[in-house]
Amino acid sequence: MAQSGRAGAAKPVERKPREDRWQEIVAVATQIFYEKGYQGASLQDLADRVGILKGSVYYYIASKQDLLVAVIEEVHRAGIENIEKLAATEGNALTRLQRVVIGHIEHVARNLISTTVFLHELNSLSDENRARILGDAHSYQQVFRNLIVEGKREGVVREEIDAKIGALSILGSLNWIYRWYRDGGEFPARTIGLQFADLHVHSLATAKGLAELEPPDPAPKPARRRRTPAAAKA
Repeated sequence: MAQSGRAGAAKPVERKPREDRWQEIVAVATQIFYEKGYQGASLQDLADRVGILKGSVYYYIASKQDLLVAVIEEVHRAGIENIEKLAATEGNALTRLQRVVIGHIEHVARNLISTTVFLHELNSLSDENRARILGDAHSYQQVFRNLIVEGKREGVVREEIDAKIGALSILGSLNWIYRWYRDGGEFPARTIGLQFADLHVHSLATAKGLAELEPPDPAPKPARRRRTPAAAKA
């Protein structure tokens, strides 16, 4: 059984299925990269927090770079999945772009730590790893470009808008909220998303686009807390 490498009496480490332990390692690594940065973090930090020997870490990865790749890949996968799902909904391209903007901001707000690691440490990846994860077309950017191109074809986005510049402008402003958004702060994520969507949609839209724009989808209601029998009697 693996044991902690700290001084003092060795403590038994809980045995977990390999996949569960791997998910724990990725989650802990994300937190450490957030706190210390990639350069400042070490595999010993990871081993100490997970509660395993440093040598046991190599059962899962070959290097610290491999660990960063795993973290960045997971953040990228979840983010792409989110905006592609929103981009594939019904409605014209401008309406769907509005949903993507709101949804992306809400996703960043829900995943602030992992998004910060992604944006801060992307350049800490090797050129080969970065290209493999992002893809030649930079898939995040491509979702926005495709919606702008489709919107121009539908007549809801102004013809003079360059799709690449427009996509870079929108995505850059959305991603920057990680620098100033704080959970419980002055502006809820939904409010920020609605404001950003309004700004970007109006900067792109034709008169036809604004006339046909669907109102933003209502915010999902929080699940009602189930009352326990004890609470019901209180």
